[in-house]
Amino acid sequence: MKLTKKTAMLLSFTLGTLLLATTVLADITTKSGYDQLKDALKVTAEKSSETFNSFTMDVSFDLKDNGKTLMTTNEITKYDKSKGAMERISSDLNLNGDKSGSLIYSDTTTMIRLSDSDPTYYVTEYTKGRKGEFFSDPFKDKSADDAEKIVDALVGNLKDNVVVTENSDGTKVLSGSLSEVQIPSLINALASFKLKQDFNNNQQGNLPHLTKDVFVKSIEGTAQINKDGVMESILGSAVLSGKDENGTAHDLTLEVLGKLTDINSTGVTKPDLSGKKVEKDVVAYENSGPEILHPEKFSGKFKNDILIEQDDKFVKAGERILEITQINNESAAGHYYEVYKPGFEEYAASKQDFSFTAQKSGGKNSPASDYDYTTDSGKKGNFFLDEHAGKIFFNPAAKGGLLYDSTFSPDLD
Repeated sequence: MKLTKKTAMLLSFTLGTLLLATTVLADITTKSGYDQLKDALKVTAEKSSETFNSFTMDVSFDLKDNGKTLMTTNEITKYDKSKGAMERISSDLNLNGDKSGSLIYSDTTTMIRLSDSDPTYYVTEYTKGRKGEFFSDPFKDKSADDAEKIVDALVGNLKDNVVVTENSDGTKVLSGSLSEVQIPSLINALASFKLKQDFNNNQQGNLPHLTKDVFVKSIEGTAQINKDGVMESILGSAVLSGKDENGTAHDLTLEVLGKLTDINSTGVTKPDLSGKKVEKDVVAYENSGPEILHPEKFSGKFKNDILIEQDDKFVKAGERILEITQINNESAAGHYYEVYKPGFEEYAASKQDFSFTAQKSGGKNSPASDYDYTTDSGKKGNFFLDEHAGKIFFNPAAKGGLLYDSTFSPDLD
């Protein structure tokens, strides 16, 4: 099993919080190390989202039980703002001992996905373009200020426990550690409860289920800050100690390493799909359905049977006819009418017969195969093109007594 993002984020947040908590005053006339670390995080996030043209982020998690590796995960993400391009490569060793990996590439016109378990490159092309992916500053989120206040309150007086080393070239190192006796009981209780709950709800792999004497044994962390105030790396580890149901003691160690490299020199290259197995979808906009490559193939006559229930049987009373006279990826026009067999005149008396014009359904995120139509008398309706089945789903108002089928198949006779 792969460590869930929820659990990973919780562990990272716990590490980050306690690393922040261990920062000491560099000297009485300067900001505390705690404030310097917060400043570095904010500067790094702001420059990554607004200033840097490109960079690489490398994040790794490593979970061990009594020194034995249980799982690892690594994610390398490259950003190139000039191309609106991003590439993310991940590799994992899960708790069952299985290895996996994936690749995601995206730019303003294309999304490509590949996983180790499937040799197929899944490609989505956007004919109308899309917004390029780039790093988003989490400190610009509406809840960021409130979250910072909560962390500040939780940290309290623990701001005085680590050393800030200032180097002659303007770089800094923030490092510190907390032992079991230094970790406040509230933080220890909250972290132990949450981590114990998350781990013990995990029924997969060889992760031990800690049932008693669970506590945070130690926290260590180091952050490297360059002369521009940007955090280039952060390394943290936390040890959660406890006993399983058999009384066996375990030290679960989580190590987290994050690096920011190749600032303004990262290149993102679109994968070469020559000779590869490819499955491609073409859509108009992001989140829209597949673009119909040749919508004119839906021109012509489509029909289905008009059925009624009679003497406990289904009986054909006639046919619904849908004629598409003009269609493209933006608009359409056509004629809908009904033809009834002799003997079913009571239904034919109120048969529908109308012409219509249509436009692609509103909004850039609407499926490319959806259309809204207006009849010559002003009534509204919609229809959907199913390219894979070669059918049209058309929805005029149904009349009482009839079994309505919205699926229209091509009349190829």
